[in-house]
Amino acid sequence: MTAIALPSFYANRPFAAKRFTAIVSWARQHHPFYQQRLMYAEQQVPLLSRAEILAGNEILLNGRPETGRTSGSTGIPVRFAWSAQRQKISQLESQHYVRDWLGGALPRSRIIRVKGKQAEDTLDISAALPEQADFLRQRFDRAGAVSVITYPTNAFQLAQYFLEQGIDGSFVQRFSCFAEAFEPHQEQAVAQAFPNAKVFTTYSATELGMIAARCPHQPDYHHLFAAKLGVEILDDDGQLCPPGQLGRVVITDYFNRITPFIRYDIGDMAAYGDCPCGKISFPALTHIAGKVRGLLRKPNGEKVMFSNLDAALRDLPGVGQFQVIQKTLTHFVLRFVPGPNFNKPLFNDHALRLFQDEFGPTISLELDSHSAIERGPNGKFYASICEVDEHSHNS
Repeated sequence: MTAIALPSFYANRPFAAKRFTAIVSWARQHHPFYQQRLMYAEQQVPLLSRAEILAGNEILLNGRPETGRTSGSTGIPVRFAWSAQRQKISQLESQHYVRDWLGGALPRSRIIRVKGKQAEDTLDISAALPEQADFLRQRFDRAGAVSVITYPTNAFQLAQYFLEQGIDGSFVQRFSCFAEAFEPHQEQAVAQAFPNAKVFTTYSATELGMIAARCPHQPDYHHLFAAKLGVEILDDDGQLCPPGQLGRVVITDYFNRITPFIRYDIGDMAAYGDCPCGKISFPALTHIAGKVRGLLRKPNGEKVMFSNLDAALRDLPGVGQFQVIQKTLTHFVLRFVPGPNFNKPLFNDHALRLFQDEFGPTISLELDSHSAIERGPNGKFYASICEVDEHSHNS
């Protein structure tokens, strides 16, 4: 059996190269999914897409019962299995993170999507903001809960509610966000509403566990959990991105030998960074942009980060929640919730101008008013969704 070359990411990383080679060699010899996949591979392990996993999910499971599945935010969920050893690795990693990075466990309150029975410390994300605020206060009074865990979009709405209602959030000592990209305006609102809280964020995927966590010393960086995962950031040509350049996140799980994920393109965008903390040896990311499907497209196919448009839309008067859905390269739908000072003619004119400034004069914009914009089945909220095929472009 011919040897497969190491991807460039592993070239000068002896530990990572050893782990990558070990999982590839094992999977090539023992796992039917990779026996088929790597049979004719002569140079490198090809990238593994979500579509390929879904097409061969039964083979990937290899007759083993699933221990988990992804949220299915992009359609059908990926089903996977972890061994007891892999679960133990994840548990120990979480304990290490809480103890050494966060400074120890605190009594907590979680506001997340609840599946099945609701635990005493947890409230479903569908609860109205007044109910969420009461829940946090009651948890503090009854159990001394001073740690809050929720999604960034909910953290922002909750913080706004605390500020608007004049509620004292000083009892919160730790505020942790996960599952969505955490934007600067969201963090600013959390810092105002909960002035005594240290803010932490993690980057994770259900099938991989924690991928990275915010550096407690340099909050602009997230350190990768490189002892269990190989994380490549690749450009559109499959080349390794230099620090600071956004690229696709491609991950290899070194320890999952039931459903191996090898060079798995998880559909996210991020950028490497060199964290100056000098205290955590793991490599770092400086920008986690979230899902590729949230990148919008210009008529020529060029990808556009939503962040600039997001900031401009938030500045429009009288608009609460909003969501952008790109249907084609030239047609957008702007779903929005009008606020108390909403001025429809002014909003229509400003919104169209914003989109044309960003995407050109040929685009069309459909405005769609709602009383509320729902979260996805997984509890997450997506402010931008691109439904255009990745390879589409106007000639």
